[in-house]
Amino acid sequence: MHTLEQLNAFIMVYEQGSYSAAAKLLGKSRTTVRELIITYEDTVGYSLFLIDGRKAIPSDKAHQLYFHAKVVEKQNRDLHCYSQALFEQQVHTINIVHDVIVPLMLMSNIERKIKATYSHLAINWLHRTRQEALIMLQNGQADLAIMPDRGMLFPETEITWVTLGSLHLKCYARKNSPLLISKPHDTEVTIHHLQNETQYITENFFSMNIGFAKVSPKIQIISNNDLLCELLKYNGWAAMPEAYMKNHLKSGDLVEVNIKEISNSRLISLNVYFKVGKDTQELFKNTINWVVEISSLSLQ
Repeated sequence: MHTLEQLNAFIMVYEQGSYSAAAKLLGKSRTTVRELIITYEDTVGYSLFLIDGRKAIPSDKAHQLYFHAKVVEKQNRDLHCYSQALFEQQVHTINIVHDVIVPLMLMSNIERKIKATYSHLAINWLHRTRQEALIMLQNGQADLAIMPDRGMLFPETEITWVTLGSLHLKCYARKNSPLLISKPHDTEVTIHHLQNETQYITENFFSMNIGFAKVSPKIQIISNNDLLCELLKYNGWAAMPEAYMKNHLKSGDLVEVNIKEISNSRLISLNVYFKVGKDTQELFKNTINWVVEISSLSLQ
């Protein structure tokens, strides 16, 4: 029977491609990691890696085994988090981290709902990137995170999530943008036209490496939505949530740019993330349910 230590060594060598790199991340010696892999190979009865110099190249069977090993390793981490969460302490403050694209009205409605039941509770709303948010969840600095979905099967750390709904992303520019002036009788432009202009992109979209969000080679990263929209009044274009841009469209400062290759809009999901077992505590269980309930009314 394999051990969790052997599974962890196998997963790390598979992901890092060498015993040395895996040993560094596991905090073990290279010899120890190699012995764990050899013992695991003896257990399963076949070779897992071909050693080529400093590289550990996975065998065909290792490729097939990796997914199942990863599931077991994640379940073990989840069990640890769940057992820790069962020790409930009195809560006076809740920290919610969020991406800049989360609608302001959604956050305001969530706070009012929480306060209606827990009037004593201090609620801190903290703008962070996805990477920062997940680190804060892991070390206990944050309780919940409302972030875009990156479309991956496994999260970056021992957390779970609930899908809240989707935001519509559309392209926007100033009304006298070259994108529109060059086609005065037809505002429909192509991806090629977008690539010739500066693209403003939110920090989280850029760091998450969302493929469709990066179009132009002339990219400028902006952390603040208000600043991004202000810059749009003078230059470039951006893909932004439709709900956030309504006031700018109403004032006439910015206009929607119709893209030939993209019908209507692109959807991006919003999730609420939290540590495994967090929802065993009544306050957080209620809060998560309210976040889901309120989001279902305002998101598709």
